[in-house]
Amino acid sequence: MEPSETKRSRPRQGLRQKRVNVGPAERKASMAGGAALALTGLRCVGKRNYLPGLAMLVAGGLFLYRGKTGHCDLYEAAGVDTMHTHNSGLRIEKVVTIGLAPQQVYQFWRNLENLSKFMKHLESVQLTGERTSHWKAVGPGGLHAEWDAEMMEDTPGQQISWHSVGSADVPNKGTVEFRQAPGTRGTEVKVAIDYYPPGGAAGRAAAKMAHGINSQQLEEDLKRLKQILEIGEEITSDRTKT
Repeated sequence: MEPSETKRSRPRQGLRQKRVNVGPAERKASMAGGAALALTGLRCVGKRNYLPGLAMLVAGGLFLYRGKTGHCDLYEAAGVDTMHTHNSGLRIEKVVTIGLAPQQVYQFWRNLENLSKFMKHLESVQLTGERTSHWKAVGPGGLHAEWDAEMMEDTPGQQISWHSVGSADVPNKGTVEFRQAPGTRGTEVKVAIDYYPPGGAAGRAAAKMAHGINSQQLEEDLKRLKQILEIGEEITSDRTKT
């Protein structure tokens, strides 16, 4: 294994990230609002209006932190989560039990380039940064889609969450949880993926792609993952065709 791969698959164990509970649109608004507040605060301080200036600097910093990390302490206290709500779009969920420890399953999934080994609709996932990646997929009728994604939550041995960024062909987000299965059965892997096809002609094509990625296919994908990890056998299969 290359040193860079080891670094990616083994994040620092001592740090536990706070749960992302702020949605992408709110994060962008927080960044913009925080920057504006901080700039106004600096101007006030420059004019020797120290108290209001410092207050705006602090408020701006809090908004910038909220936008950068995606975590809001007030939301957490109130039980609010705008990152993982799914009022529209298509959601698929499946669970599989794999006879390995949660940390082992997590490490395999954490190297996102492994996803195309068992997810039938994925042609490739290419890492573009520590928390960013580029995905290529193929759906019914040979439809192709690409998108960039950002990892939003990464808790070693427990959970990984991601969402598409920019002008994705098929906007989406997903979460995979790794839980100790009862007894000595290994790891319960729970996967939830949301797809949000855009409107218009492009949206109809994206919707066809998204609906082709259904719960039955996800179940088959997870069975392939189970076989790869338990038996050490990589299954090759034809991509989705009609």
